[in-house]
Amino acid sequence: MKKNRYIIIPFLIIIFTFFVFNIAFPDKEYSTVENRTLSKRPSLENVEGKKFSKEYEDYYNDQFVFRDFLIGVNTVTDYILNKTEVGNYYVVDDNWILGKFPNVFNEKRLNRYSNAINKLAKVGKIEGKDVYFAMTPHKTNVLKHIYPKYVETSSIDKNIKGFEDKLNKEVVNYIEMDDYMMNKFSKKELESMYFKTDHHWNGKGAFEGFKRIIEEMDLDVSSENLKNIFDKYKEITVDSKKFKGSYNKNICMVVREKEYPDYFTIKENKNNNAEYFLNGEKVKEEDVIATSRHEKEWDYGGAYSRGAQMNILKIKNDDAFSNKKILVIRDSMQGATTWLFRDFFKETELVDPRNITDIKKSYTEIIKESDADIVLFMFNSSGFDSMINEMIKKGI
Repeated sequence: MKKNRYIIIPFLIIIFTFFVFNIAFPDKEYSTVENRTLSKRPSLENVEGKKFSKEYEDYYNDQFVFRDFLIGVNTVTDYILNKTEVGNYYVVDDNWILGKFPNVFNEKRLNRYSNAINKLAKVGKIEGKDVYFAMTPHKTNVLKHIYPKYVETSSIDKNIKGFEDKLNKEVVNYIEMDDYMMNKFSKKELESMYFKTDHHWNGKGAFEGFKRIIEEMDLDVSSENLKNIFDKYKEITVDSKKFKGSYNKNICMVVREKEYPDYFTIKENKNNNAEYFLNGEKVKEEDVIATSRHEKEWDYGGAYSRGAQMNILKIKNDDAFSNKKILVIRDSMQGATTWLFRDFFKETELVDPRNITDIKKSYTEIIKESDADIVLFMFNSSGFDSMINEMIKKGI
C-alpha cells in the first residue's frame, strides 16, 4: 500500500500542477513552432451544436501549457534521428526545408475566393483602373522535384487552375507565373531563386517574377525598352549577418545552412530621392524597407519588407521608368520586389490584408479612393486562399 501511495501521490501532483497552469496561463493565438493559428475556446453558442466536444478537445490540445516546448523537443529529436519529416516540414538533401502541400479546394471555396476578387476587380474597372491578379510562384510548387517521391504534389496546380477558371476575365487580367517559371528555367536555376530554409523566393527569384509581371502589363513601354531597363540591374548579396529562415525558425533552427539575401539594383541608381509615406506620414526608407539592416541577424521581412510596414505604404518617385501609379494588394512574397516597384512606377501604394485592422476602410473604399491607374493583387500560389479570406474578414 505504501508503495502505491508513493506512485499515486507524485502522479496526482503532476496532474494537478498542469491543471493549475492551464487555467493560470492566458490562451495563445498563434504557435510559432507549428506556424498556425491556435484554436479558441468554444463559446456558449457552440454548446448547442453537435461539434462542441470536438471543438473543445481541439482547443484544449492547442492551449496545453508548454505545448510549444514539447513540440520543439520532438522536432529536435526527429532531426537528430535523421527523419525526413521534421515537425510539419520535410528536410531533404542539401539542407532543403520544404513545406507540406495544401488540400485541394472544393467548389464552394473556389467560388468564395473568385467571387471576392471578381467583385473588387469590377469596382476597379468601373473606376477606370486596369486590374491584374499575379499568382506568384510559391517554393512548394516550383520545387516539387526535390520532394520525397511518396509526396502527392498536384494540389497547388489544381487550386490555381480552379481559381483561374472562375475569374471574370472581362474585369481582371490573370498573370500566370508557376508554369511560366517552371517552363522557362531549369530545375537548378529554380533552386537558385529560393531560400533553402525559408518559404520565400530570394532577390533573384523576385527579380525574375517581377519581370514577368511587368511584361504582362500595359505600361506603354516597348519590349525593347523593357529589356534595356532590366539590363541596367545588377545583383548584390549581403553576407554580413546571419539569415534566419521562416521554416528553420519553426523547427527550432536545427538546420545549419548559411544563406544571404540578395538584391537587384540599378547600376546607376537615380531613385534615392524617392519619398515614403506610411499611412500618410512621411518616413525614412529604412523605417519601412530592410528594417533590420542595422541588426546582427535578420529574417526575410527584415531583409526586404514586412507586412506591418505596408498599412498603407505609398512610395513616390518622380524618376520612375513609367508615369503610371499602382496599388498593390500583397502578401509577403511581394516584399523582395518593393524597390523594383519603386523604380518602375511614379507612385506605388502597398497594402497587406493581414496588417490593416486599424484602417477603417473596406477594400472597395481603398480601391475607389486610390488614384492608382493599376490595381494588382499579388498573392502566392500556395497561400492565396488565406490572403483572400483576410480580405473578406476585413470587408470587401
